[in-house]
Amino acid sequence: MGLFVIIGPQAVGKMTVGKELEQHMDGKLLFNHQTIDLFANFLTYDKRTFQLSDQTRKSLFKAFVAEPEHNAVNTLIFTILINFSAADDIQFLKEISEIFLNAGQPVYFLELAADLDTRLERNQCESRLQAKPSKRDLAFSKKELLDSHHQFRLNSLDGELANLFPTVHHLKVNNTELSSQEVVKEVLTTWPELKNEKNMKQK
Repeated sequence: MGLFVIIGPQAVGKMTVGKELEQHMDGKLLFNHQTIDLFANFLTYDKRTFQLSDQTRKSLFKAFVAEPEHNAVNTLIFTILINFSAADDIQFLKEISEIFLNAGQPVYFLELAADLDTRLERNQCESRLQAKPSKRDLAFSKKELLDSHHQFRLNSLDGELANLFPTVHHLKVNNTELSSQEVVKEVLTTWPELKNEKNMKQK
């Protein structure tokens, strides 16, 4: 089916929503830290780690579209933090989108936004700490979240994604007061073909 990207700042709920989506569509989640932490275990969180992480993701995406009939699932769900003021981050989004679009596969962007207090609370949730070792130092993780909140623009402006990516499907959801189940319900209402995809496979 293609690529489903969940975009948003730290602790907004990207991984949690991605895991919920896996239950409702024929997709598999690759969350941001899976590739970052792989290399950071050996190299620390430096420039080399992020370069290797990006290279690995792109290689996976290219392999995914090369022989889709042999894939375990139809859709790859991917979470990413984007600084909308950084040209490199926008370029990365364009490059991974083009991998799928050039192969005739659709790309979906779900952007999540939540207020700072909610994100600080979610930053300490057990599932996040279990999945992301670098977040277990709570003082460091809180400082990183606050610093990036003040230094970077981690959510898009109204209409920005549509202007930058006119051939990509877009949905922005403020999930400050929404559960992951409620977010996914909104996603599947907007794009029912994602749910239908799994229903067809099960028949």
